[in-house]
Amino acid sequence: MAIFFQDIRYGFRLLLKSPGFTTIAVLTLALGIGANTAIFSLINAVLLKMLPVDKPGELVVVGDPGLANSRWLGTPQVAIFSYPFYRELRDGNHVFSALLASGNERRVTVETDRSGEIASDATGALVSGNYFSVLGVNASIGRTLTPDDDRVAGGHPVVVVSYRFWQQKLSGDTAIVGQKVRLNGSPFTIIGVAPRGFLGDTVGDPQDLWIPMMMQAEIIRGRAWLDAYDASWLHVIGRLKPGENLARARADLNVALQQILNGPSRSKINSDDMLELRKSQIEVVPGGAGFSDLRPDFRDALYLLMGMVGLVLLIACVNVANLLLARATARKKEIAVRLSIGASQGRLIRQLLTESVMLALAGGLCGLLTAGWAIQMLLRVSLGTTGATKLDASLDLRVLAFTAGISLLTGILLGLIPAVRSLKFEVAPVLKESSANQSGMAPNSGWNWGQVLVISQVALSVLVLFAAGLLVRSLRNLKNVDLGYQREHLLLVNTNPLVAGYKPPQLMRFYEEVARRLGSLPGVSGVTASFNGLFSGSESNDTMKVEGYFPVHDEDREISRDTVGPDYFRTLGAPIILGRDIGPQDTATSPHVAVINEAMAQFYFKNSNPIGKRIWGDADDNRTEPPFEVVGVAGNVQDHDLHKAVRRRFYTPIAQHKDPTGNMTFEIRTGGNAEAISEAARKQISSFDSRLSVSRVRTLDQLIDNSINNEIVIAKLSSVFGMLALLLACIGLYGVISYAVGGRTREIGVRMAVGASREDVLWLVLREAMKLVVIGVLIGIPAALAASRLIHSMLFQLTTFDPLSMLAVILILSLVAAVAGFIPARRATKINPLVALRYE
Repeated sequence: MAIFFQDIRYGFRLLLKSPGFTTIAVLTLALGIGANTAIFSLINAVLLKMLPVDKPGELVVVGDPGLANSRWLGTPQVAIFSYPFYRELRDGNHVFSALLASGNERRVTVETDRSGEIASDATGALVSGNYFSVLGVNASIGRTLTPDDDRVAGGHPVVVVSYRFWQQKLSGDTAIVGQKVRLNGSPFTIIGVAPRGFLGDTVGDPQDLWIPMMMQAEIIRGRAWLDAYDASWLHVIGRLKPGENLARARADLNVALQQILNGPSRSKINSDDMLELRKSQIEVVPGGAGFSDLRPDFRDALYLLMGMVGLVLLIACVNVANLLLARATARKKEIAVRLSIGASQGRLIRQLLTESVMLALAGGLCGLLTAGWAIQMLLRVSLGTTGATKLDASLDLRVLAFTAGISLLTGILLGLIPAVRSLKFEVAPVLKESSANQSGMAPNSGWNWGQVLVISQVALSVLVLFAAGLLVRSLRNLKNVDLGYQREHLLLVNTNPLVAGYKPPQLMRFYEEVARRLGSLPGVSGVTASFNGLFSGSESNDTMKVEGYFPVHDEDREISRDTVGPDYFRTLGAPIILGRDIGPQDTATSPHVAVINEAMAQFYFKNSNPIGKRIWGDADDNRTEPPFEVVGVAGNVQDHDLHKAVRRRFYTPIAQHKDPTGNMTFEIRTGGNAEAISEAARKQISSFDSRLSVSRVRTLDQLIDNSINNEIVIAKLSSVFGMLALLLACIGLYGVISYAVGGRTREIGVRMAVGASREDVLWLVLREAMKLVVIGVLIGIPAALAASRLIHSMLFQLTTFDPLSMLAVILILSLVAAVAGFIPARRATKINPLVALRYE
């Protein structure tokens, strides 16, 4: 230990003695280590971190943990559950000590008598009464929910608020317990405040309120989901009994599922759904990390970015290794003296490695200091300004351990080659050399470690830049997808009249009045509405019968459906190919009509005219809805997923919809900037009825960007890391060429003395730089093509062998090489031959 501390003291003195070298090396490493720390912090927050609950390792998720905010209405599911299914699984299993259920309901309006509306978009979770006891979470003030709060429908209007909501919206009032609030217009009593740091069971979607499941009708108005087997909206977590495991839990739950399907519940599920459920399997997975729809969306992206920043760190290490090689060359006489007086090579290697590790740890510390800022920047890029506050990506012990480990490994890797290389020389000749010769480079000395390291930098840069180029071009392809209508100047406003107390028969009158008010805004040229919403609502998938068509496969009967207002296609700017648009004449008492899209017309009717044909639901669905007559064929409209082909779809009038969901999206066509009227549109709806809550106001461009957010994040960050890799490679190339020019000063002087022109000298140095880049590119191209297969699934309308992307990489690297080599080359042309001939 005494020798170890002696090495540290000596290394510290040497680093302080060369502040320029130390500063450059530390900052270079800080860039690489800081980027790695930031990306790992996101991986930790999204994929690794456990919920702040008691013994999270005992928890399991029943179903799919990636469907954090999903709902399926109309078809029973076993990935998420209806309340009757949950209740029967809870009472019929033998492997869980308890099962809880939670269903997130976004945008709960919270009001108090004293302050009025304090939140219009609070996130409320309807949870079973055993929610907090199963998780092992106690209240910081008051109490949590109990099973007694969740026995009678509408019987216990109580709520637990999060610590954050209590601080931000309720002023941290310690007398909050027992106070009254209104949630979506219904009175509730606050009974407790959750502990600091607990934000529910969903990562990236912090919950503000926890409400008993039995209060569903008061929070989600117009829906009766507590008795509906076909309303799948609940996420289930269980705590295993001692001695039980995932395999036994999975088997037990699937036995319980079959018992449910063979029991009294059978009569409440239609035959098609029953067949699907009998073939389904309930999945059981570890649940300590809770639910998150960020994981399936960002898992591959985060791993890709982690690989890219790993390459950036390698390039940074190469730069510092080159600096250490040059420094070791300058210290050859010092090392020779140490060896001559008896120091062993192992002892000297340890000293040199100690110095490199100290550099890396200093770089890691600087990277850690900037990582907090970098993490927030990454969160804003990936989740937006609002979303960045919803994910806890703080620097915990796991992140600190990662940074320390990667810094230590970096120090060993970047110091090993210079340490070993610095000892490969004869002691006696070095002791006889002058100090000038020891810092130089022998002319025409062939390949050296500096050149090899620069070639590796260029090859690694090709990997990063080619991947970034593919991802950027893929994003461009996505953004250029033909939607089938005009994407510019379209504003979408979402509200739910059922939550505000409207009944289904009143929806058409509600639509007409709100559409009239929105249409009166300056610059508005058209207003319509839809239930699914463009790139905003949920997708539908109905099983229908089409007149004149006999299906070969069951999936041939699957058709998507949307309910829309009059002049829907005219407002969007989508063409009507045959027939007419849905109009004001399509009322509740008029014949039921539908407009189908071109994809549906081609699939079911081929070359025949579909006008006048009928569409109706299966008899097995127990539908009483009359058939819809096709009155028009519209052009294909991309409305939910740019990655996929347009689905078969038909559109029906709002006035003729039997069972509306309540979520209504108004599409507003404007003559100019759509975002400019967003606040005016919100005020028009609120002035019409103060009970109405406007949950979302976005332009179509914003919604489309949100739907491809994953691709945008990857393209942006990969571009940043590509530019960083390019910058580091440029610095490394400049350093090696500059060092080579310094070592060949005498040679250049001789060349100029015997008649070489300045242009000859310039080309001599540039040729050296270009040679390194060409070799690096030739090595990097096959490596990049092989590695690009890993991101094949992330590309859209693009192959991994994209010549345009590769050509761009080659041109960029050639330009960078020319710039990096030109500066030392130009300096070489200014060498005075008389001075150079006397140079040693």
